[in-house]
This record gives sequence, structure tokens and C-alpha cells, in this order.
Amino acid sequence: MKKLSDTSTERVPASAPAGAHPGQRPTRIAVEPAGEGARFALLDQGHYLAPRPVAGGSGSGARQLRVALIGIHMMLLGGDDVRIEVAVGPGVTLEVVEPAGMVAYDAEGKQSRWTLEAVLDEGAVLIWEGAPFVAAAGSNVLRETRVKLGTGARVLIRETLVLGRSGEEAGPLRSITRLTGPDTDYLYEDLDLRGPRRRAVGVLGSAKVLSSATAAGWRPPSLRPTGGARPGDGGARRLEFAAEGAAIRALAGTAHEAARETDPVYRSWKDGLLGEPDPILQA
Repeated sequence: MKKLSDTSTERVPASAPAGAHPGQRPTRIAVEPAGEGARFALLDQGHYLAPRPVAGGSGSGARQLRVALIGIHMMLLGGDDVRIEVAVGPGVTLEVVEPAGMVAYDAEGKQSRWTLEAVLDEGAVLIWEGAPFVAAAGSNVLRETRVKLGTGARVLIRETLVLGRSGEEAGPLRSITRLTGPDTDYLYEDLDLRGPRRRAVGVLGSAKVLSSATAAGWRPPSLRPTGGARPGDGGARRLEFAAEGAAIRALAGTAHEAARETDPVYRSWKDGLLGEPDPILQA
């Protein structure tokens, strides 16, 4: 299994944010095959998040584990540097759940960071079930998601970005996603939501929430066997990657509205990865 330190790569300014507190150690999770099942090789509590195994993981003949990330310190404040490092061994499926949303609070413009770095070995699967991420007025956030996939590995990420709490504007938010395969990038996106550019046509316009499900390493099936939209598609749009992968995205005024458009698709893709029947296709 690759080491967590092997997470490649080019990054955007890797230094900690100005004013970062000492001892902001990362949360580390590593899973590996064990006989016919899988086991946690590492569950290392970080400064902000504690990984906790969740029932319903690996059973007989199933190399599947689940873990929840539990907040143990208030975050995100100015100078906070939340880092999560994940390693998934060959043939293992790891599902990571964020039980609660996260708010980047008013920090008078001082930057904070949230970073996920994951390495997936051959045939590994990572399902990241993210909760809403809220950039409050006065916050300043750099959010990075970097996943390196081995041969035959697959990843599915659910993400919801919320610009400001109710009745307020958001602080600057930059969200970088890079999903890299053995031979090429599946996705390299730099979403810059700082200043007036976030309201530009083709970015967010008047929307306050961007909800998405992103798949790489395989091309998820069409929403219906015929390729048309299924219930729940609504204002969501599917984007095809040049390499194997796709994303479904929706813009809306509230997280609830956006999730209503993307969650049925996310659940369908997730069920496919877990080998469960799609209830919508079965209907």
C-alpha cells in the first residue's frame, strides 16, 4: 500500500495560513485488505477531527469499511489548517462520512485552509460523503481536494459549497479539486469565488449554493437506461470528463434545494459502487 506521504504532487502554496496555530496535526486514515475482508491500519486523530469507525463495514467476503469524521475543536477560524490524509489499500472500499456541516466563521479576512489528500491503490474505492461547507461573511478559505488513483481505482465525492449564512454575503472562497489517474488527470478544477467574479455569468450568477457529485475512474451510467433525466434531475447538469468520469451539479438558493437535485444521482452512483441495486432504476 502506498504511504500517505506519497500523495503526489503539485500543490498550491503548501505553507500553513498566516497565523496558524502550532500542533495542527492532520487526521490520518489508512485501510488495507485483511484475509477476505479489510481492516483499519491507521486511525490517527488530528487536531480538529477524530475518525470513528461506523457499523456496517467489512463483512465476510466484503472489503468495505466506513468511518465518520467527528469534530473535536471549533473550526474554521482564522489561521486554522484542517488536513485529512487518506490511504486506501488494494481492492478495499472506504466510505468516509461527515456527519455535520462545517462553517468558516468571520475571521476578519485571515485565511484558513481545509485539505483532503488521498491515495488509492489498485482497485481501491473511496466514497467521500461530505456535508455542507459554509463560507460565512468575513471568512477567507482555501479548500483543496487531491486524490491520486491507482489502476482500476474509483472515487466518488459529494460536496456542497454554501456562500454565506442566511441573509449575508460570503467571504472569499477558493476551491481546488485535482483527481489524478495513473496516466492522466480526470479533473483539475480551480473554482475561484473571491470578489465579484463569483457572480459572473457562467460561474454562480445569483445562486448561493453549489451542490455536486463527482465520479472518477469509471463512467457512471446514464440517469435512466434510455439516457434521459430521472426524477430529481431538475436543474442539475451532468458534465462528462474526457477520461472516465463525470460530475452532476446544481446551483440553487439554499442547500436543501441544491441537494434535492443532486442527491438522487449521488445515491445511485454510490449504490453502484457498493454493488447495491439502484431503487430508481428498479422502479
